[in-house]
Amino acid sequence: ALPVEGAGGFTILCMGRMEADLSDFNIDAPRWDQCTFLGRVKHFFNITDPRTVLVPERELDWAKVMVEQSRMGTVPPGTQVEQLFYAKKLYDSAFHPDTGDKMNVIGRMSFQVPGGMIITGFMLQFYRTMPAVIFWQWVNQSFNALVNYTNRNAASPTSVRELRPWSAAGCPLLPWLQPTVSTSP
Repeated sequence: ALPVEGAGGFTILCMGRMEADLSDFNIDAPRWDQCTFLGRVKHFFNITDPRTVLVPERELDWAKVMVEQSRMGTVPPGTQVEQLFYAKKLYDSAFHPDTGDKMNVIGRMSFQVPGGMIITGFMLQFYRTMPAVIFWQWVNQSFNALVNYTNRNAASPTSVRELRPWSAAGCPLLPWLQPTVSTSP
């Protein structure tokens, strides 16, 4: 792979010398057949790949630019199909499908497995006292609430009334969610 300076100062990895015809390429079309179990599994593993959590912000921004350019039909010359697939993988794993906003790293589906494993490890280690059990159950539920909120259907707004059960449970995320909900359209 050869690094090449791309549009907007982003580094692009060139996988080969032959240019592919990308005039008919649809970046939003599924890469694998979604009518088969194996195709759906490959898609799921692709967008929940935990390695995408470690990708730098600059590369995520590059992926967003590449996906948006591909949707407009204006990919930079020399762009390879594999580069577009990689950009789409990063885009799907880091940006909300409804809003297009970058999601909180801890709330991304690609962080669900590593984050859950860490919390489960602490829950298994600190089980001897009731306060420890309550605390780690609370951390686990707060993590799950953050993941669920981050991956919510943002096409329909969430009202403050819908968040009241979280505040009744003492969820620490409510102060963080309150400004987000009040500014949504």
